[in-house]
Amino acid sequence: MSRRSQKEISVLVPPNLVPLTSEDPRRIGPYLVIGRIGSGRTGTVYAAVLPSGGADPLVTVKTLHAAHVSDDRTRAALDQRLHLLSSVDRRCYVPPTAFDTSVTPPWLAMKYVSGIPLAQYARRHGAMGQGRLIALAAGLAEGLSALHIKNVAHGDLKPSNILLSSSGPRILDCALPGDESLLRHSAAWMSPERHEGAPQSPASDVFAWGAVVAFAATGRLPFGLGEPEVVAARVRGEEPDLDGVPITLLPLLERALDKDPDSRPSVRELLGSTIAIWESTTESTEEKEPRGTAVTRVLAREWQGIVEPARLPRMIQIDEREPGKRRRTPLVVGGALLALALVVGGVLATVNAMLPSGEAEEQRASSPSPDAAESEEDPTPIVRFDPTEQQGDDGPWVYTRVEPAGGELDTEDAAFLTPRDWSEQWVNVEETEPEEQAVIPEDAEVYCANFCVPGPGHIDEDDRGTFEMTGQEFTEYLGWGDVVIAEVEFAEGSTGGEREIARITEVFPAPPEE
Repeated sequence: MSRRSQKEISVLVPPNLVPLTSEDPRRIGPYLVIGRIGSGRTGTVYAAVLPSGGADPLVTVKTLHAAHVSDDRTRAALDQRLHLLSSVDRRCYVPPTAFDTSVTPPWLAMKYVSGIPLAQYARRHGAMGQGRLIALAAGLAEGLSALHIKNVAHGDLKPSNILLSSSGPRILDCALPGDESLLRHSAAWMSPERHEGAPQSPASDVFAWGAVVAFAATGRLPFGLGEPEVVAARVRGEEPDLDGVPITLLPLLERALDKDPDSRPSVRELLGSTIAIWESTTESTEEKEPRGTAVTRVLAREWQGIVEPARLPRMIQIDEREPGKRRRTPLVVGGALLALALVVGGVLATVNAMLPSGEAEEQRASSPSPDAAESEEDPTPIVRFDPTEQQGDDGPWVYTRVEPAGGELDTEDAAFLTPRDWSEQWVNVEETEPEEQAVIPEDAEVYCANFCVPGPGHIDEDDRGTFEMTGQEFTEYLGWGDVVIAEVEFAEGSTGGEREIARITEVFPAPPEE
């Protein structure tokens, strides 16, 4: 047998990169897939590399669900839209760099951008201060302006599609043909006319801009919580909650959120007005202004302190033979489990690459049976869901198994307990993974005690919730809410690293009845 030609490249990968399953692809177009970043209603997002390497070979590749290729007309519309998006200026928007709509599933690749989703930032830090808020508003307006210059509307601007990098905000994931049935999940950010069936437009993007900036300014959804149909009715018929928006930005947001699309400002007006507001509220300095656009100057002064998640180095072995030639596995990441020891601040972390499929079978054969391990577990463990630990709004969802600290819980002042106070009474279960992941289907059973604020009558004598909700409502809460302690029940036959949760019952003490 001839020896395979291989080379190694060093790649800085995202933290908490999810290992591939046996069903995940190892190649997408010219890219070698090295892990999964997330999955959701529109598709699955992978981390991948180009075998040729380069200064930063890491890319994000998204495979789209079948709705995007339901017929030849949809496929052609998808191809046309991706061509338009690929030509958009990339200063504040992350465009596709490559795509293929002729295959099934279709895919698109983008430069990997590190940062914090706006939804996650708001959960951790609450409302933005005025300076950073104005910088966010200006950066988003510039990104939308780059799209509108190409006669392209974004169509799905929302906090989970906005990444806060150290250099400024970046807009991701425009709506694509085939997404229409899924946009009901973006009800809080869609304009009244879109809820009534009108197509996406620059004016609807302006409305979404206003809703997003209001959210960043207050830490609250401008039209509140609820089922998509309930929120849509508020968007069409009620005024947004703008209490807490800085007075300097309030008139501009009120215009952007006007029910009548013809009464909203253009994106160019948003950009000019935002810069004017900043100049009127900022003291001049003798420091030399940075070169670039007005937005560049705002970001240089106001966009400080955003720390991106640190990427971790990994050595990837690449099979250089042609993709079409027969081989044992399409992606080779070492002949055995590759470990790269990292010493950061005196702490040794091990970054594991993935085993080839054949050797993975041998490894599994020599390992204890997963079913045997599962049988020793508590079938209904109590876990902590912390929104700040989630990787996006599409799952998989991160949880940690917990138990009462010291074996006892203090529920005497239940009427004054906050979710964080309650969470601090629980500690991680020893000898379990610090973080695990699971899928939460939209129709999973959820029983709320506190996070839905239903009242004391919906908590039983065992401090467990009885207010019925759905998995979709629960995961939407994880997109913006606070920590939740809950008992979970896994779906029958669900084992392994990414299990499916069938039932979630929040654990929270009932306040005393008045």
